[in-house]
Parts: sequence; C-alpha cells; structure tokens
Amino acid sequence: MARPVPVPVTVRRVEPDPSITSAIGRHHSLPTAIADLVDNSVDAGARHVLIRIVQRDERAHGLMVIDDGEGMDGDRIDAAMAYARRREYGASDLGHFGIGLKAASLSQADVLLVWSRRWGSPPVGRGLERSSLDSGPMVQSFSSDDASTRLEDVDPGFPIDTGTVVEWRNVRTFLQSPDPDEQRHWLERTVEDLRTHLGLVLHRILAGARVQVRIDVVEETCPEFGASAARTVKTLDPFGYDRSGHPEYPQELRVPLADGSARATMHIWPAHGRDDIGFTLGGRSPLESQGLYVYRRDRLLQAGGWNDLVSPSRDLSFARIAVELDPVLEPHITINPEKTGVIFDAELSDGWHTTRSASGGKFAGYLDAARAGARQARRRNPRPVHVVEPGRGMTAKVAEAFEDHATYVPGEDPVDMRWRGLAADEVFRIDRDSRTIWLNSRYRTALGGSVGLANDDAQVVKTLLHLLLGGHLRGSYAGHRERRLETAWQAILLAAVQEQQRAVDRRRGSATGQGDE
Repeated sequence: MARPVPVPVTVRRVEPDPSITSAIGRHHSLPTAIADLVDNSVDAGARHVLIRIVQRDERAHGLMVIDDGEGMDGDRIDAAMAYARRREYGASDLGHFGIGLKAASLSQADVLLVWSRRWGSPPVGRGLERSSLDSGPMVQSFSSDDASTRLEDVDPGFPIDTGTVVEWRNVRTFLQSPDPDEQRHWLERTVEDLRTHLGLVLHRILAGARVQVRIDVVEETCPEFGASAARTVKTLDPFGYDRSGHPEYPQELRVPLADGSARATMHIWPAHGRDDIGFTLGGRSPLESQGLYVYRRDRLLQAGGWNDLVSPSRDLSFARIAVELDPVLEPHITINPEKTGVIFDAELSDGWHTTRSASGGKFAGYLDAARAGARQARRRNPRPVHVVEPGRGMTAKVAEAFEDHATYVPGEDPVDMRWRGLAADEVFRIDRDSRTIWLNSRYRTALGGSVGLANDDAQVVKTLLHLLLGGHLRGSYAGHRERRLETAWQAILLAAVQEQQRAVDRRRGSATGQGDE
C-alpha cells in the first residue's frame, strides 16, 4: 500500500531559468514555422499573404512574411514579442499558445524583425535575437521613421496601408552550400514543400477564399522582380475525392464523452483515386496519410495517424476521418506547439471504441469496411512479385506501384534506400541492422540522382536495386549464396557506373573545349 503524501512544510515559487525560452520551438520544421506565421496573418484579417525568400548572390539567406491585415500598434506588438504573456484569442482565431511568432521564427533564424502599421497609430518595429534568449529575451524597439521606411521598401504586389512584415535574417535552416546547382535544387524543393504544407493545413481556409497565400523568391538587390513570379498556394484537400470508395460513407460519428460528444466524419477514399494529389498529399506514403485529420477552426492540426486507436496498416490506406476540435472536445486533446499533432486523453481514446454513428454503425464496422475495400482493390490486380516492403527513399507513386503489383514478405520491416559516402569500390552496401541499402553518394549523378539533400531521386535505379537486393535483408545475416551474388552484382554495377562517369566527363570536356582532339 502506498504511503500518503506528507504535508509540505513550506511552499515557494521557483522562477524558470531564462534559458528555457531557447528550447521552445525546437521541433519546428521550415514549413511548420512559416505556417504558424501565416496563422497570425489570417487572425489579423489579412486578405493577402506573401512568403518571400530573399537571396544574396543566388544563395537564400533571409525570409519575409508580408500581410495586409489590421496591423499592430505599440501595445499589440509588445504583447506579440513577449514570451511570458498570452493574449486573449477570439472565437475564430487560429492562435493557441501565444508563443508562435517567437518560437517559430527563432527556431529557424538568428534574428527576428517585426514591422507593422495599424490605422490611427504610427508604424512600429521590434527585433529579437536568438543569442539573447539564454539570458532572457531582449526585445529591441525601432523608431517610427525606421519602421515606416522599412514598410515602404517592401513591395509584395498588393497594398499594405495596414499590415505586418515579419522578417527573418540569417536563417540557419536554409541550405548553406555555395554550389549554385544545389541551391537551385534545394530552393525549388523548398518552395514546393511550402506550397504542399500550407495548401494542406489551410485547405479549408483557402477554399473559402478568406485569404490568398503566395510564395516568391527575390534577389536582395532587386526585390521588385519578385511579386510578378509569385506562385500561389493551392488547396490540397485530403477529402477531395470525386465519389466515395464505399456507398455507406462518408458517415457521421459521435464519440461519447462525459460532457457531450465529439464530432467526426468517417471517409473511405475510392481505389481509383490513388493517383489524385489529395490522396498522395505531396508524396506521403499510405501508412502516413491514413487515419485522423483533426481540425481546429478550419485549420488542420494533424494530417493522418491513428493516435494509438488502431495500428497503421496497408489495409487501412483508404481510411480517413475528419475530427472537429470544438469546445466539447478541447479539454480532451493536447495540441503540440508546432500544430502538427494532437494527443488524446484516456476518456476520448476509450470513447472511440464504444461509439455509434448516426446511422447505427460502429467505429469497428468502419474499419472493417475500409479494410475490405483495400483488399478488394488488391485482388483486382495480379501481384506476381514477392518482395520486402520498400521504405524511405521511394516516392509515394513508386510505393503505391509496389502496393498494387507486389506482395510483401510477412514479418519483415520495410527496407530504406539512402545515400552516404562509401568506398570507391562500392556502389551499394547492405546494412541489415538498420534495414537500409546504402547507395554511394560519390556515384550519385551516374546513378541518376540529383544534387541536394532530397532522398526522392534516382527512382528507377532505387526500384531496380530494391527488386534485386531487397530479399537479401531477410533474416539477420547473409548466407554464402547471398554473399557471392552481392559480390558479383557489386562488380558489375561498379563497371557500369565507372563507364557512365567516363561518358559524363567526356561530355563535360567537349562542352568546355577540353575534350579529345
């Protein structure tokens, strides 16, 4: 039997160490950090938002988020820059914790600058440097003249008689490589990742025409050329199928709670819609994109995942449930600071398995229907290929092709395909402990790969190597026959790669006038 807790002799307040502020926001990615700033713009009533990546000599180093919202006066901007103050949010506001501006910005950049103008108030400007966080945030104030000048210098392509400019300088999470080709590849991928993330998490808001969000890239010395080439963020609806994959769905679900019931809508994607962008969601795998889509005030907080209600499964690939976070549900959910996931309390988790839908079905019945649909879709296609399931390194499209035309070895975890530096006589290396086939990055171009940090390149080579080598990761060690085959394949591939590199070198020599006479 546990002893009772003693009565305390004294109680005193222990102030947090100022350095705790530097830990806030560490789990932000670039897309989630920018989404947090766009949330603030939407809350400010903006009709237009421009995300601007600023380059210097073709290398990205800064970023701006510009809006035409209601703007801030001195009191409001001071509240926005404070870590220890949480403002009151309206019933439709997307803000939640009161730290998004600072945490999101300084998770990515060394310097945060905010410039704003509100009707009837002089322009204001504030600054915050990441280096000041460990000793306690030190907020800088700028003159109204400097704030006015900065606001006038910005040309987003729409009027900003009122509005706010959030500026990041020395962005640490931007690619640091001086190679122009790597910079261009990274920049294109980054812009598309931003469009995908924002199009997904804001899809209801964008579809309602409440705000237009665009992205441009400008050279620091000539920013006037940016707005004309801006790319619009388009809606990416995870429930945007043309017709349901099951005649009884979508179907409303009420999850019983002590103080009411949570609202959800169960959907089953059609098998014929697996190629739609609303299903692939920018390259997510079916295991990542199935499950719960949690909305708060039309802003998507969680895109997929089952929150331990069931285990992800390829048999649930078409199952998606929209959950509305309303006042009844809010006490039972914890939102992570990056707004990329939620945690259910025990009462809410238990309620899912006892709930009934409006038409009399159960959550378990919905899962059965989704599983049956996925199995039927697979039965329509003969699958003569028997392989280990592919993991990271394949795009969603390729992974879907494996799903459609191959059966997976039961009991085997997926095999990743990734790049790393290997010895000159290795094209690949099989790592059974980490379930990874490593490809030699020194031969990346010859293997059809691209420069940069992305791992979704060289899909033809990766697919062929997975079909060739994937079965060799079954079990914890390689037998004599497997080792002989790997040695032979290594030698053959190395000869092909070296021949390909020589051809590339000859073409480069011809282009520069240094080839054979």
